Amino acid sequence: MIFFGINKLRMQKQAPEPKRNQLIEDLRDVRRQLDALQSYYAMETDEDLLDAAIYQREALQARYRYLLRKAKASGARAEESPVIPENKARHIN
Repeated sequence: MIFFGINKLRMQKQAPEPKRNQLIEDLRDVRRQLDALQSYYAMETDEDLLDAAIYQREALQARYRYLLRKAKASGARAEESPVIPENKARHIN
């Protein structure tokens, strides 16, 4: 009886494979958006549009952190998910 309870807890910690795959795909999508935004930021000269890009970057980074937490909680492995180095995630050159 106790053994069954432990297995049940283990099964609850692991998210179903489709959900993990969706989280990983969402992480990749946000990463692509961040890369595209960095290119845009490097070419833009209008001050207002640069401000908008900075706010958009902050929103994407917050979403990335959220998805990363969810992926870790679902049991996704590091090889499956793209990771943004902390120094690159916080700065646009």
